[in-house]
Amino acid sequence: MATVSESADVKVGGDDMQVFTFRPDGGGKSPAVIVIQEIFGVNDHIKDVAARFAAEGYVAAAPDLFHRSGRGVVVPFDQMQEGMGHRGKLTNDDIVADVSATVAYLKANPNVDADNIGIVGFCFGGMVAYLAAAKVSGLSGAAVFYGGGILPRPDAGSDAPRLLDATADAVAVPIISFWGDQDGGIPVSNVEEITSTLKAKGKDFESTVYPGAGHGFFCDARGSYNEAAAKDAWPKTLAFFAKHLRG
Repeated sequence: MATVSESADVKVGGDDMQVFTFRPDGGGKSPAVIVIQEIFGVNDHIKDVAARFAAEGYVAAAPDLFHRSGRGVVVPFDQMQEGMGHRGKLTNDDIVADVSATVAYLKANPNVDADNIGIVGFCFGGMVAYLAAAKVSGLSGAAVFYGGGILPRPDAGSDAPRLLDATADAVAVPIISFWGDQDGGIPVSNVEEITSTLKAKGKDFESTVYPGAGHGFFCDARGSYNEAAAKDAWPKTLAFFAKHLRG
């Protein structure tokens, strides 16, 4: 399917947030998917993922959540600490504001079926997608890829914040999630706790853990790429959004 790429500035708290949008080339309204970056910014990989969604018939919007650090901030894959620095400037309230502004932008977009908007995120973005499922209105489903920060890392202190505890009751849309059992920052025990907690609260939550896959397994531009896991997770993600955004 032929696609069109565009860019728009969306106001968030008086600042301009650049949103990169990819859509099918043609008439009519399409459901939309918000694509949330890793800790490295809206780089070529994230734009490629958004373009893949557009080729599947979605309007895909990738907002630049690092806009408070400057315009077009992209961090090399080997500079994790730099990315963490930009992420550290964001509160959860900032994140909710950015995603809410992206939802409003999509709802006003004449190419978007405003009643059918989902969100997908990777790494830091996986946490964002989970947070949005609990705190952002106007969404119909969320896909979480190895969302770091929903529960603390194994090396975090006992006083580390537990986002899951503060948000589980508020989760309002179905969530599908993907994890690797070799993820040093997200042990399988965390995945099991997230899953059991949300299911005990009656939430529509599905998780898949891939043997041998580490953190960042979906990104084919990184050494952490796991082809088998990525190629299994992608059609599952498309089926999830087809069910909740097209069904």
